Amino acid sequence: MLSIEQARALLEREFPSWDPFSLRPISGGLTNQNLLIETSLGDKFVARLPGENTELFGIDRQREYEISRVAWGIGIAPEPIAFLSEQEILVTRFVESKSIDTADSNVTKLVANILKKLHSAPVVSGEFDLPLVINDYIRTAKNYGVEHPPELNEALDVSKRIIDACGRYSRQWVPCHNDLIAANFLQSQDRIYLLDWEYAAMGDPYVDLGNCAANFCMDDAACVLFMESYLEKKPEDDDVAQLHLLRVLSDLREALWSYVQVGVSTLDVDFHAYGMKHLDRFLHNSRSDEFKTWIDTISD
Repeated sequence: MLSIEQARALLEREFPSWDPFSLRPISGGLTNQNLLIETSLGDKFVARLPGENTELFGIDRQREYEISRVAWGIGIAPEPIAFLSEQEILVTRFVESKSIDTADSNVTKLVANILKKLHSAPVVSGEFDLPLVINDYIRTAKNYGVEHPPELNEALDVSKRIIDACGRYSRQWVPCHNDLIAANFLQSQDRIYLLDWEYAAMGDPYVDLGNCAANFCMDDAACVLFMESYLEKKPEDDDVAQLHLLRVLSDLREALWSYVQVGVSTLDVDFHAYGMKHLDRFLHNSRSDEFKTWIDTISD
């Protein structure tokens, strides 16, 4: 990763009109570093420095920039100002905002509306196929000598049941974000912005919805409200069942992502513990009576 001093030199050369400007790190983020830029004219921007080995997770920085521009164009993301392709530095306009409250029902509705807009956007480049992503993460981790926990065999059997069951429903692929953690949303008055488009590509909208529901720790009532807001009508039982199943599957993807990090990351983070947390939650949910009900609902 570039140092802050190297980033400053690049930004000074790329944006001479900013001089002088201040540059300081923004906390948060596991794989990238964000820097807040404040110019002498009072403008604020964010420069994102990419982390190491992010291409192993299927991340294409040029595609990220292109999709972030689409997202800005439909009003759900901050404006991308520039992309320094050689160093893969993305510069966006800073938005005065605060973190979202994922337990707030109004936030749930606003996020559903954002995803509805995103999933109705024009076609973008790239594909995010969750079963292939899961297999790629397993293969990549093994290539780096990572030993997966023995529970993975059971998890993959469950994963196949979910994928086969949801595969009964044919859906058009749409632009998806695929990393809908709460930290990637910012609220400014009554508007919510979605950040960090590095995993964005064409995909199954219900995979996106399930990812969001998992990361927001939505309960049954929140899931129904979420789907009702997204669909703009009362959801059918099979709509809610698919959301729950893909919410559960999202934890397996997160666990396997962390095991790639075990093999490649130099950060002082216990990615093994993080992975086991998500794998345990995936298995716990897959052994529940509710899980069987969801499978039966979309298999009938």
